[in-house]
Amino acid sequence: MNSGVIFALLTVISWAICIFPFTQAAHRLGSNTLNHFRLLVAMIVMGIIGFVVSPSDFIALFSSDYTNAWLWLGLSGIVGLTIGDYFAFAMYTILGPRLGSVLTTFAPAAALLLGVLLIGEHISWVGIVGIAITIVGVNFISLGKSERIKIPKHHHQNISKGILFGVISAFCQGAGLVMAKKGFMMEAALHQDLHPFHATFIRLSIAASSLFLATALQGRIKEIMKPIMENRDGGIRYALAGTLFGPTLGVSLSLYTVAILEPSVAQTIFSLVPAFALFISRFLTKERITWQSLLGVTIAMSGVIILIWRDEIIRFM
Repeated sequence: MNSGVIFALLTVISWAICIFPFTQAAHRLGSNTLNHFRLLVAMIVMGIIGFVVSPSDFIALFSSDYTNAWLWLGLSGIVGLTIGDYFAFAMYTILGPRLGSVLTTFAPAAALLLGVLLIGEHISWVGIVGIAITIVGVNFISLGKSERIKIPKHHHQNISKGILFGVISAFCQGAGLVMAKKGFMMEAALHQDLHPFHATFIRLSIAASSLFLATALQGRIKEIMKPIMENRDGGIRYALAGTLFGPTLGVSLSLYTVAILEPSVAQTIFSLVPAFALFISRFLTKERITWQSLLGVTIAMSGVIILIWRDEIIRFM
C-alpha cells in the first residue's frame, strides 16, 4: 500500500478520535476559546518536537530560504486551522460529532477545484467517480432519519446554521490542504527539504498568531481566555486530549500525506472520518450501529478504493 495512503488512514483515525473530546470541550469552554487554546498548545508542542527532531533545520526555517513555505503554509494555517476549525467547532456544538462530521465530505470537492487552479492537479474521471461514491457513502451513514433524531437538543442556535457552518468549514479544510501542498511544491522547486513536523509548526504558528492578533485588536483576549483560566466545567482535559489527536498528531500526519498524495485524493480519504467516528462512538457511547450506517461505510470505502486504484482501473478497462 502507498505510504501516503497509510499516513492518510492514520490521519483519519486521529481526527475521528479528536472529534469526541473537542465536542465536549466546545460545550464547556466555547468554540472560540477552544480554537485559541488548542492552536497555542499545539504550536508550542510542535515547536519543541520540531527542534528535537532536527535543531539545525528548525532554526533554518526562519531564514529567507523558506519564505515560500511561510507564505503558503501560513495561508493554509489561517484558512484551514483558524477559520475552518472555528466553524467546525461551532458546527459540532450544534449538530454533535456524528452528524457534524458528515459535512466534512464537501472538502474533497473544494480540494479538487482549488487543486486544479493552484497546483495544476488532474484527476481522471474514474477518480472523480471514486470521490463522488465516497461522499454518497459518508452521507448515507449520517443523514438518514434515524440519525437526524440524534441531534442534541440544546440552546446553541439552529440546525440550519450548523449545516452552513459545516459547509464553510469543509471548504476551508479543502482549500487549506491545497495551499499546504503548494508550499511543499514551492520549496521542492528550490531544492529545499521541508520536514512535515516543521511544516506543521509553520501552519500552527501563523494560524495561532493571526487568531490571537485579531482577538487582541478586538480587545477580547481576557474574555476569550477566561474559561481556560477558570477551567470551566473541567473543559481543559477535553481540550488537551483533542489537541493531542487533532492539531498535533492529526495535522502532522495530514502533512506527511499531502507531501505524497494529491490534495483531492488525501482529502477524500480524510472524509472517512465519520465512518471511523461511527465505530468509535459505538465503543465510547454504546450507540447502536444501524444497517444503514454499515451500508454507508461499505459504499464510502468502495469509493476510496476506486480513487486509490484509479490508474490501474483505467489500464484494466
